[in-house]
Amino acid sequence: MIGVILVDDHVVVRSGFAQLLSLEEDIEVLGQYSSAAEAWPALLRPQVDVAVLDIAMPDENGLSLLRRLRRQRPDFRAIILSIYDSAAFVQSALDGGAGGYLTKRCGPEELVQAVRSVGLGGHYLCSDALRALRGDTQPAKVLEVLTPREREVFELLVKGESVKAIAAQLDLSHKTVHVHRANVLGKLQCATTIELVHFALDHQLLTGQ
Repeated sequence: MIGVILVDDHVVVRSGFAQLLSLEEDIEVLGQYSSAAEAWPALLRPQVDVAVLDIAMPDENGLSLLRRLRRQRPDFRAIILSIYDSAAFVQSALDGGAGGYLTKRCGPEELVQAVRSVGLGGHYLCSDALRALRGDTQPAKVLEVLTPREREVFELLVKGESVKAIAAQLDLSHKTVHVHRANVLGKLQCATTIELVHFALDHQLLTGQ
């Protein structure tokens, strides 16, 4: 069961999200709060797997709240919610440790998928956010969403290397490579390695292009 906390000062948005998530058998909404101060004690409970944090709240913005939370719990997982979908906002959220980014225009399926992905340790960018990153005039910018290690795994995957070969080359366990591969697919919103290759071709990211 994935335990979720919702923090948003817009009650309609917050309650709507809570109703959608409560329909899922594997997700439990542990609480809804309208401000960072009100939510703080609940967010530190060990039962919380992921928090959905509005980026703009009256007392403290979601990114500042996330930084405070990660000082208490370095592995804290959160999804930033915003009305903005600019590349700068998305990148700031990712740099701040967010596992996901949703705009308030996202569909119900994106909300559920984001909570599942981030709650289980992965990443998720809604289609608006991913388009913003992909729309940068410098094609390689889209890979800034990846950590240095994830980028190494990405480059080897699109060259056709197997998980076993990547593990040997990078001196990692197979399990670790599988985790990095899952993170790469999640961040770039590709379902398979084949889609990842098409993504690399579309953005001229393959060596020699």
